[in-house]
Amino acid sequence: MIDLSIVIVSWNTRELLRECLESLYRYTSDVTFEVFVVDNASSDGSADMVRELFPQVNLIRNEQNLGFSKANNQAIKVSKGKYIALLNPDTLLIEDVFSPLIKYADQHEKIGAIGPKILNRDGKTIQYVCARRLPNLYLEFFELSGLTRKFPKNRIFGSEYMTYWDHDSSRYVEGLSGACMVVNKKAIDDVGMMDENQFMYGDEIDWCKRILDAGWKIYYYSGISIIHYGEESSKQIKHDLINIAKNSRWYYYKKHYGKIYAFTYCVLISLFSMSKYLWSFLFRKKDNAVKEMMEIYKSNLKWSIQKSIK
Repeated sequence: MIDLSIVIVSWNTRELLRECLESLYRYTSDVTFEVFVVDNASSDGSADMVRELFPQVNLIRNEQNLGFSKANNQAIKVSKGKYIALLNPDTLLIEDVFSPLIKYADQHEKIGAIGPKILNRDGKTIQYVCARRLPNLYLEFFELSGLTRKFPKNRIFGSEYMTYWDHDSSRYVEGLSGACMVVNKKAIDDVGMMDENQFMYGDEIDWCKRILDAGWKIYYYSGISIIHYGEESSKQIKHDLINIAKNSRWYYYKKHYGKIYAFTYCVLISLFSMSKYLWSFLFRKKDNAVKEMMEIYKSNLKWSIQKSIK
């Protein structure tokens, strides 16, 4: 068995994928590893680029976009690593990331998943999603009400992403970012692979919850960093992202907490969408930005009503 299997799911990110792979082979050392690129029917020549420039990569070419979970599972099923690393194609290694993560996980047997600090494209500011809490209705209320944005440094209102914490210290957490996380193969054998009922968004959080529920631990290792450009694939379907994200969250709540919990999530969306729409309609100047937000509120309200009656 080798140390690590690195899985990269790509959709129309040719140049970023090339840079990611170059940095991966440049910096990864002191571990034995294999790399899988799962191409979700890209139309920009991504798969051909991988085949030509990185013949050592295990390339899986899909004829249609299967989404994040299914594509990752394709590679996980045939992987040989003691650990499985999920890595986004729009990430860039700036140091040896995986060797320290594996070394730390080897020293702490109950770690089911471990992840590094993730930086924005400026290489300085942190993407707080890299170490987070699992979502719940309590946190949803603070987010939807605007309290999280108004008081980001408050421990009560600091949201899923714990924005009150600078993320400069290592600690056990509830969730990691799927942009770069390393999962113990034993934990995968214990809890199963990624849930293929989700196309994208929330899939790694579902995985983290199942890992925690099975008695494993999740660790955020702040001593190493990786750059994540962010949403380079998803912005290609920007008009669908809001509903995809809400559907993912609704599914997560229904799966783990039941229909009433998921229904209550819809109620929260309805109440805040309606109140924000009415406030904008009655009291705000109708410039293009406000009109766009009002359309989003209407869409959210329609979505929540449809989900509530399912």
